[in-house]
Amino acid sequence: MEHQHLICEHISVSRNQTWNDCQAKYRFRYHLKIIPDEPVQPYFVYGKVVHKIAEEYVRNQGQIKIETLAADVLSGKIKTEENATAPPILDSDYKRKLPDHLRNIKMISDKIGYDGHLEYPFRYDMQPPDNHIVTGVIDRLIIRGEKYFILDYKTTKKGMWRKNSSNIGKDLQLRCYARVVQKIFGAKPENIQAALFYLEGANLVSTKFTEESIISAEQELHETYKTITTTHPNDVYGRVGDQCKRCEYKKICSFYSLT
Repeated sequence: MEHQHLICEHISVSRNQTWNDCQAKYRFRYHLKIIPDEPVQPYFVYGKVVHKIAEEYVRNQGQIKIETLAADVLSGKIKTEENATAPPILDSDYKRKLPDHLRNIKMISDKIGYDGHLEYPFRYDMQPPDNHIVTGVIDRLIIRGEKYFILDYKTTKKGMWRKNSSNIGKDLQLRCYARVVQKIFGAKPENIQAALFYLEGANLVSTKFTEESIISAEQELHETYKTITTTHPNDVYGRVGDQCKRCEYKKICSFYSLT
């Protein structure tokens, strides 16, 4: 028998996106915790591989060739996550792109330096002491005096899905990260700069935020958290569309089976 409301141990930008994309998918993934029998999407696997290579290159202060680190990650010598390794063979499209992406990781790392936090984890209560937790990991957080720079690597292909200078200021992930820096380090919003670095094309898109935009990111996540935790599992709906073909739960989703 299911709980009266959906389970939400914590909220994150990715969980928020899943909920907004498809409530049924959220229920399968985070409430029922169903492990799909569908293979993991190649772009998801590749993202983990590239992030780990970037992390190790900076951690080693650029003293180990990035190609060597890539080989160690791909061979399983360096784990992508705790108790997890890269797949034996990358998808052919990503295998072709990897050399360029490695060069661009090296280029941006050598340019901005190797200091700061790597894969900086955060976890805090949005409304203490109610234990409404938000979590996440910042790829790189560089602190120099009173200035803070947030860098997030992206493997997104060129096209309409990329953020640009006109809309990056609305990016929830970066606004959330800026809120974390504000809360944990006491940083002034005007001293926080955030950027997305697209590995395909070596495109760096940066922005700054107002205090209002930073605080509103937390408010947005909190509203999603409250909506989830007050929704009955049987009341979720599935947003059916072309994206369903790539969903790992399509075989068991009643909404998809009706199409």
